[in-house]
Formats: sequence, structure tokens, C-alpha cells
Amino acid sequence: MAWSWQKGARAAARTAHCMGVPLATLVPTAPDFTTAAAAVSAAHRYVLSRFAYLHREGDAALLESPLATARVVLHDWRAGAMVQLLAAPRRCDDLRAGVPDLDQAAVGDFLALLITARMAGAARADGGCAADEAPALRTWEFHDLLFHARTRSPRGDRPFGGTYRFLGELEPPAPLPALPAAGAPLELYRPHLHQLEETDPPLARVQEARRSIREYGAQALTGEQLGEFLYRVGRVADYSEDELQGAAGAVRLAAAARPYAAAGGLYELELHVLVRRCDGLPGGLYRYDAERHCLWARTAPLADLEALAGDAGLAAAIPQQEIQVLVVVAARVARIAWKYASIAYALVLKDVGVLYDTMYLAATAMGLAPCALGAGSADLFARAAGLDAHDEVSVGEFLLGSRAAEPGG
Repeated sequence: MAWSWQKGARAAARTAHCMGVPLATLVPTAPDFTTAAAAVSAAHRYVLSRFAYLHREGDAALLESPLATARVVLHDWRAGAMVQLLAAPRRCDDLRAGVPDLDQAAVGDFLALLITARMAGAARADGGCAADEAPALRTWEFHDLLFHARTRSPRGDRPFGGTYRFLGELEPPAPLPALPAAGAPLELYRPHLHQLEETDPPLARVQEARRSIREYGAQALTGEQLGEFLYRVGRVADYSEDELQGAAGAVRLAAAARPYAAAGGLYELELHVLVRRCDGLPGGLYRYDAERHCLWARTAPLADLEALAGDAGLAAAIPQQEIQVLVVVAARVARIAWKYASIAYALVLKDVGVLYDTMYLAATAMGLAPCALGAGSADLFARAAGLDAHDEVSVGEFLLGSRAAEPGG
């Protein structure tokens, strides 16, 4: 069957048919898409790219890839069946034999469409897709390349950046989370900033001395030290408000700034503190109240708290019983996703990096032992903290403790 063409805003779309019934349409998503159709040989085997993925958008089934500047819209179940069969290397005759009511031309056209869109390619002897085996691609995992492609300057045609995509649909998320209606918080030590300005070591010295430390002193971290650390890195330092014009009128977007830089000034990160050994503070899991500079205790099963500490110990390669304080960084993703399209989670992770650096510098200036961790369980934290795993999600962990005496010190 011949290609049929549909003129679009960027480039021409093309559809593969079988006896007049549309099977799938290739839709270019960028002006640099190469429209020349790929040649298909009946003698060759073809296989799906390991970067291709199928998902639903609206009422359409889309095949996409972070390598591609086009997507393939599947119209017919037979197209989906051929995609499934291409999980292993197949010839055109294999596809036709595996899916009923397909003629030879339709199979060839569909394969050509997938190859043109970079969703499939010639199979290597080991069963892999030859198009995926460039040296620069071999070290990329599927999810990493997809995340990279979708959160940098876009190759595709999707909304990107500060679009305020939910303006007029959802109320802007509050700048601060809701706090418990009952109970009393634990007040924290509040340092005097002017004294810190006079007594802190110079920034250059702190930067040179900064390192991850996983060995702690015999004397545990104190409640006063924890209070000063949290004040330095996480307190609400200022308030602001922007007015946005929506279809239904003005909308106010409030912000509560912290001591570190954050994307869009939205400050979606929240701190939770697991205390295991801290002089002056009972053990347990707490939410840090950045506005009032205090801790709210959370009721959590002991087994979950031990599991959180166990995960942290594994990530840091230290026995969990040595952990003094674990700070869990959580993100209220809706706070930043309300404004930003495509890059919201990428911005969250950038903010975590900025916060980590702030934590390292503060802890080093205070003579404490800091260590950022590379992984943790979001599901375990959500269960322990009693939070919705998709509303306020853990995105980072940071160990803090007293510093051991230097040899000979």
C-alpha cells in the first residue's frame, strides 16, 4: 500500500494502511524531522528499539522514543500486535504470519514507518537493535534518556517551561503544607544570624573543607545543633506574592522563601527529620515547620522507622545503629508542576542539589558530619510519614551527626 500524507504545522504526517483501513500514523514533532521513508527488506530481521515506549494520551495509543522527533499513533489493534511481536527480531513474513488479516504491503509499510520514526531498526546477531548500539547510546538506560530528552529544550511539540498550565483550572498550591490541628510542636533553638556572620569561618575555607563524613563522635548531635542547622538551611526567610491573570480573573501565587535558591522561587521542598540519637530530643520522625521553626512529631510504626534507618545505612555503607539524624527531603510536586510543563520534576531535582550544597556548607561551618545519600525508598517514607506517595514525595536523604575528634586533636 502507498503512503498517504496529511499536512501538519511542522512537517507532513504519513499513515500506513491495510486494505484501506488506517493502521498507524507517523506524526513529526520537530521541523528537523527527516521525511524520507526507510527501505524494508523481506530478507532482514527487524526489532523494536529498546528506547521505544507505548502509552495512552487521551484516547490515542502513542509509540514514542527519546531518540525520535516524531511519534507513531496506533489506530488499529493489528498495529499494536506487530509492535508486541517486534520485541524479538522478526522478518516481514513473521509479522504477517503472527497477525491475521495483514497483506504483505501493509506489513512493509508499517515497518518502514517505525524505522523512519526511529522506533525500530535492523536486528543484530545478538537480537539487539543496531540503531541503539552507537557507543554514545550504550551507556544510557531507557528511563535516564527519556528523562533527559523530555526535560531539556524539547525535541518535540509538547508544552515546555513556565506555562502556568493549571492557571484557571486548579487553585495554586499553598506555599506551606498543612500542619497538624492537634498536639504541640517541639520548639527548636534559634541562632542569631548576626553572631553567625561574625563567628563563621570564611566561605572559601568551608568549601575546601566540605566532604561527606560517615563517622561520628562518641557524643551525639545536640538538639541545639540540630535547631541551628535547620534554621540555617530550611527556615522561611521571606514571603512574596505574584498576581497572575487567568480567564476567570486574577489569581495570587504566594511563596515562602528559604535560605537557598529554588526554581521559580516556589520552594516546593519540605524537610522531615528522623531522630535516632540526638541529645535533648526524643527519638522518632518529625516534620520540620519551616515557618515557626519547630518540629511536629509524626506517629509512625517502629518497624518503618527502623527500615528507613536501615535504607540510609545501606546507602551510606555504615551500620544503621550508628545513625544519629536522617533528614528526608520531600517535594510537594504540585507546587512546582502547577507552573512548569515537562520540566517540573527535573527542577525538583535541581532544587535538591542546591539544598544539599547548602546543607553541606552549613554543617561544615558548624563542625558537624554531613553526608548526602544517593537513594531511598519513597514508598517506605510515605507510609512512615502518613503521606500520599504522589502528593509529597521523598526525593533526597541527608545524614547528619556529630563529628569525631581528629586524630591527635
